Amino acid sequence: MNPTLKAFGQLIKFRLTSSVAATSVFGYLLGCKLNSDNSFTELFDWWVFTGVLIGGMLVVFASNGLNRTSNRPIVEERISLSQAIIFCWVTGISGIVLLSLTVPFVAVFLSGLSLVLYVFVYTPMKQTSNIAVMIGAIPGALPPLIGYTAVVGRIDEPGMMLFLVQFFWQFPHFWSIAWMLHDDYQKAGYWMLPSSGGRDKKSAYQILIYTVLLIIISMTPVYYGMCSVRALIVILPISLFVLSRAFNLFRTLEVADARKLLYSTLIYTPVVFLGYIFF
Repeated sequence: MNPTLKAFGQLIKFRLTSSVAATSVFGYLLGCKLNSDNSFTELFDWWVFTGVLIGGMLVVFASNGLNRTSNRPIVEERISLSQAIIFCWVTGISGIVLLSLTVPFVAVFLSGLSLVLYVFVYTPMKQTSNIAVMIGAIPGALPPLIGYTAVVGRIDEPGMMLFLVQFFWQFPHFWSIAWMLHDDYQKAGYWMLPSSGGRDKKSAYQILIYTVLLIIISMTPVYYGMCSVRALIVILPISLFVLSRAFNLFRTLEVADARKLLYSTLIYTPVVFLGYIFF
């Protein structure tokens, strides 16, 4: 791969941001399912779908890139700071423009809000308070809601449930990353773990509690009829799997168990959202 392209890919964390943006697609498909009489194909529109997917990805790329302008690709001078900033703003604005041409205003507004919150609130707060993780979870939870509102043009209870699932998912996900990279974050002046003691029982306990909250929230769409009880066939096993990983981290406090928790969270939302869509 071209070294410059590889550097930009590292800047925007291509794989991770693509997976996060993909949750907007799950939101879109679920919006089609819940608001049609027969099947989600009634409301499915390739033009809107493309806008949600590509526009959402561009906005997420910009958010993550602007959040990482002091990171390795720039420090190693493979790309310049000005190149990184221009690239991120071009992708961000392009994403907003594409969304404005394809989806209702509320979805465009939420996309712009996610970019502003992530870049101008979360990023500077990382160096001052561990509450930054809570703030960063808000724009991080918006993609499925954006996809859902692209169908219905409003924010309602099903859309907010998708938002909450993605919101609570981020805590075990990002805290497991923070656990693994705690020393590096400290050198950069960032405090990402929930406890002032760093890799201690208090931090692990909070990760465990938020994992339990995530599982409870993930069950609410079943209770409110957004999907059938059969969805539990896939939701329960993956939930117990992630919970076991969080408990192991609480028990051992080992970086290896934080890594296992991270990997389990990466498959959690795709499995859960697919359960909502197909059951």
